[in-house]
Amino acid sequence: MRTRHVFCVLAMCLTPVADAPAAAQTAGSGKWEIEVHGGGMLPTNPRGGTVSLPPQGELFTSVTNVPALGPAVHASRRQSSWYFGDGVTVFNGLADSLVANNQAQFSGRLATLDPVLGRSLGAQRRGGSIGARVSRVLTPRFSAELSVDYSLARLEITRANSDAIEATRASFIPAFTGLITFNANRTLQSVTSVAALERGSSHQLSTGGALLINLRTTGKVIPYATVGASLISTIGRMPSATLAGNYQFLSIGAPMNESDTVTVRDARDAHTVAAILGGGVKYNVSPRWGIRLDARVSLSKNTAGTTLDATPNVVMGGLPPGRFVLLAPTTVMFSNSTLPVTNQGVTVVGSSTLTGPALTGVRTFSGSGVASHTNIAAGLFWRF
Repeated sequence: MRTRHVFCVLAMCLTPVADAPAAAQTAGSGKWEIEVHGGGMLPTNPRGGTVSLPPQGELFTSVTNVPALGPAVHASRRQSSWYFGDGVTVFNGLADSLVANNQAQFSGRLATLDPVLGRSLGAQRRGGSIGARVSRVLTPRFSAELSVDYSLARLEITRANSDAIEATRASFIPAFTGLITFNANRTLQSVTSVAALERGSSHQLSTGGALLINLRTTGKVIPYATVGASLISTIGRMPSATLAGNYQFLSIGAPMNESDTVTVRDARDAHTVAAILGGGVKYNVSPRWGIRLDARVSLSKNTAGTTLDATPNVVMGGLPPGRFVLLAPTTVMFSNSTLPVTNQGVTVVGSSTLTGPALTGVRTFSGSGVASHTNIAAGLFWRF
């Protein structure tokens, strides 16, 4: 809609000049033009795309020998993080089950990072632009042009994403505090959760070629249409966000120390090809220089994307060695020991649930549809 308004205004400006009296032709005063200009960039940020979150964690078993219950084999799912996906499902399912069965009373639950992973982390903002153009007259009707435009506005993390990241960060502390401390046999030492937003320094640079079609070939005022193609490049550091959680506690004297680090990055393509459509008007102040008003739209594939890194870390070898299992339909295990344990004919190495594989560059969102960038500029040109 914004783009259509631009062209309507441009058409209204051009209509009255069509009948303007002819003035001296610029032909013969030079075939080349060079221009510098400034203006405003109005981008769109399409929301459509494909979401692909990491799958459920791998099942693994552990054994317990609770005096009141006897030996038992239990299964859990290895998680790469508690901040998103299956990790949140397992944790919140356990917490709900403990509360429902009157085994514990705590209100803390994890707020999932999934909405952030299912959309673009950053968005292009409106802002100023600067650029330059060089053109060559081919005929009185047609000119060929090369241009470069630089957007002064940065690609930034959206407010919705920064709010969701903060909600996830903040939920980690009360959730694990409640899970650890509801049993008197566990002594909480610390629970931390921090978020760091890297706003980046990325801007867009557009280089293109176009054919200018003069709607008039004589006179001081020359309206024209523009068609062409450009290469839109995103340069500089992309925005990202990192969440880092840690909990340390004693379980019947055995130290537990586990860390959870997640990084989300804006991963849109560095380069994309766009079609150019537009128009404008030139005012020849003299045979050698003039003023130009120009509006053009670049239409390209929406290349927005989001990637995910996750690094779980469980400190093993603590003394005294220990492990414990929180039993529920979704079981969670903690362990600091690498010693094998055998019960009911099953031998396993004591393991924690937070022992899923590290994730690097997993693409969780890929944009679809068409993105547009409307550039409205005014400039001075010299003819030689």
